[in-house]
Amino acid sequence: MGRKPREEYYGAIYHIIQKGNEKNNIFDNDSEKLALLNIIGETKEIFDFYLLAYCIMGERYHLVIKAHNIPISRIMHRINTLYAKYYNASTKSTGSPFGGRYKSIIVDSEYYLFNLINYIHNKVVYEGKANSMTEYKWSSDIFYRMNIEGVVDIDYALDILSQNRDVAVKNYIELMSIYYEDYEALKQEFEEMNTVPITNVKKNLHGINEDIQTKKRELEKALKDICETQADYDLIRSGSRMAYLMEYKSMFIAKCVKLGFSLCEIGDFIRLSERSIRRYL
Repeated sequence: MGRKPREEYYGAIYHIIQKGNEKNNIFDNDSEKLALLNIIGETKEIFDFYLLAYCIMGERYHLVIKAHNIPISRIMHRINTLYAKYYNASTKSTGSPFGGRYKSIIVDSEYYLFNLINYIHNKVVYEGKANSMTEYKWSSDIFYRMNIEGVVDIDYALDILSQNRDVAVKNYIELMSIYYEDYEALKQEFEEMNTVPITNVKKNLHGINEDIQTKKRELEKALKDICETQADYDLIRSGSRMAYLMEYKSMFIAKCVKLGFSLCEIGDFIRLSERSIRRYL
């Protein structure tokens, strides 16, 4: 029986889980964990995706990736191929260090996303490897907590929480403070099934969904005010690269920046990466 094809589309957010071969360690020291992060950073420069969260542990790693024009399969092929070459060279071993292909689970809502980031950052606590997520240096928590832009694209998630960055970070810290006792149930939710967990994070995110819908309506109005026809509007929303649309896109981007929208929000609306948006400014 052939493999089931992965679901791939522009803007999709994936929870990636990659385990070691026969559950053996694929990261024996800090140098190997750093090597993976460097490979991810280099791959981002080539393929232009967002890394929203990560946790690198001894026998596995977790990533949350938002793909744009490059399919997740190509992104992960490069990351795993380069790390396997590095690992085999450094350990003088052969064969793949990974236990089969990676697992990818679609993240289909903001609720799921923040539940997932909480789970990934708390993974080391659940498994007794740290007393708190802040103790563990090989996760993306520090980037959000300290508002550091680096290999992790913190703007996407923080802008959902608030356009005021101080408030967004405060909201993030509050969400990450939630700890769930039933780890096995969480593991089933986030690693075995593609379901949206019903947790207290929904209560803490009260009102965020309304804000998202309001922003969407504002973006729709801004683009419709600029486009001459519905066809032009639909083409831009679909990510069309037709040359005559560039002027409309430029006007729309400039208008939305003045309105206070982030580049991530603008890019998601018209299916352009943040890097592409910057070229219009």
